[in-house]
Amino acid sequence: MLLKQILMPFGYLAIRHPHKWVVDWFYPALATLLTLLGLLYATEVSLLLAKGGMVSSLLSFVQSLPGFYIAALAAIATFGRADIDSVLPEPTPEVKVKFIGGENIVKLTRRRFLAMLFSFLTAESIVLIVFSIFAIELSSSLSLFSAYGVNVGWWISVLLLALFFFAFYQLIAATFWGLYYLGFKLHE
Repeated sequence: MLLKQILMPFGYLAIRHPHKWVVDWFYPALATLLTLLGLLYATEVSLLLAKGGMVSSLLSFVQSLPGFYIAALAAIATFGRADIDSVLPEPTPEVKVKFIGGENIVKLTRRRFLAMLFSFLTAESIVLIVFSIFAIELSSSLSLFSAYGVNVGWWISVLLLALFFFAFYQLIAATFWGLYYLGFKLHE
């Protein structure tokens, strides 16, 4: 049960909405693919993961985000306008909630949607920071891995980069979606 509670911020990904998959999965996957194709053509993979490389530079930006996400989460939780607790218009995002007796589908209010979104963004940014630190530290020894004449370290590096860029672009896309809701939709 404790593990379920710890992983609850990732429950945002379980929200059902017809357009949400585009923000959560399609845009990040497309941006990751385009980024990897461009970077693999333009530079050496090991330089991207090395200390002082691109991942390291982006990490310094990502490290500043959890504090802002937590502040946004606190503001959403304490926001005083009554309309923030009204259900979002159609198509209304929904989430499956487990109660003691079973499961119910709950239509989300603005407050609940934004709280789930910024909770997810906080958790994902923390995971991305830890992942990046491990990837940067691991990258120096990846060039040593090879098997049957194949540079396995290069493939592991590409996989690490793909995971990093996917999570990074997912973070950026969801952040902009959250800013859209906070800046525009909340005032309608």
